[in-house]
Amino acid sequence: MAFDWFGPDAAGERARSSAWCESVGPASVRAPARALPLPDISRTGLIIVTWNVHEGGGDIQRLLADLRVPPSGGSGAVPEVVLLVQEAFRSGDDVPLQIPLTVRPPRPIHPKRSAASDIVSVADQTGMWLAYVPSMRNGGTEDRGSAILSTLPLSDVAAIELPWLSQRRVAVMATIGARQGDMPWRLRAISVHLDNRPGRSRQAAALARLVGAYRDDETPIVIGGDLNTWLGPREDAVRRIDEVVARARECGNAPTFRFGRHLDYLFTTLPPGVRRGCRIAADAFGSDHRPTVLRVFGS
Repeated sequence: MAFDWFGPDAAGERARSSAWCESVGPASVRAPARALPLPDISRTGLIIVTWNVHEGGGDIQRLLADLRVPPSGGSGAVPEVVLLVQEAFRSGDDVPLQIPLTVRPPRPIHPKRSAASDIVSVADQTGMWLAYVPSMRNGGTEDRGSAILSTLPLSDVAAIELPWLSQRRVAVMATIGARQGDMPWRLRAISVHLDNRPGRSRQAAALARLVGAYRDDETPIVIGGDLNTWLGPREDAVRRIDEVVARARECGNAPTFRFGRHLDYLFTTLPPGVRRGCRIAADAFGSDHRPTVLRVFGS
């Protein structure tokens, strides 16, 4: 599947990002082996999650098992799920052995992880759609970046290179397809991971400018990500995105990371009438971040 690529404007940033791009494998856009009819999400409901999985330490399959149960544990429809993932990792032959001499790769992050935590393996084993764009090397023959995993079809995939601070950061955007009753339904979804250095508000502002260009069409938007806001929701990085796509305040400000930090956010233009509540999970499912879970449609 072809996809669009949006990059930084400054020539120096483009050159540096290009070198880092050569140190990682290509973006991966994959459909499941077995295609299913488009479900009616007004009946099944939809769960949207943003989650930093700590380089594969997070157990995505266990989270899915926790989320994909019929309402009240009965025999009703199983909800559809869209996961906006940060710090996904990939290993194997797609990752180049050599890297440019101008690139000083970041230190690898290797948490305790299962053998099947590679994001491509997760997509294959769960039968989900995948859009994965690596940002940087993760030591050896691994790279890491942001991803969208979805039980619903993905299209119009795009990579968004953010302004340079200390590392290459690339957000991934895709359109989710489903039905609402007899009518087609679409959602534009973005997974983003901002730098943990001061200046990340510049990255947030760049993302907000790009997303603002889509505000005039009728497709609702959801943005999920680890914004690395050590000072919490009052940081300028949150405000920059909130001005374009409103933060889902029903998700609250409880800690999503250790030290009582709130780093992870959902922003959406989905109307309040279809939103069924949001929570920050009590279980981190093996990651160092806790998932933020928004339910829409359904009962």
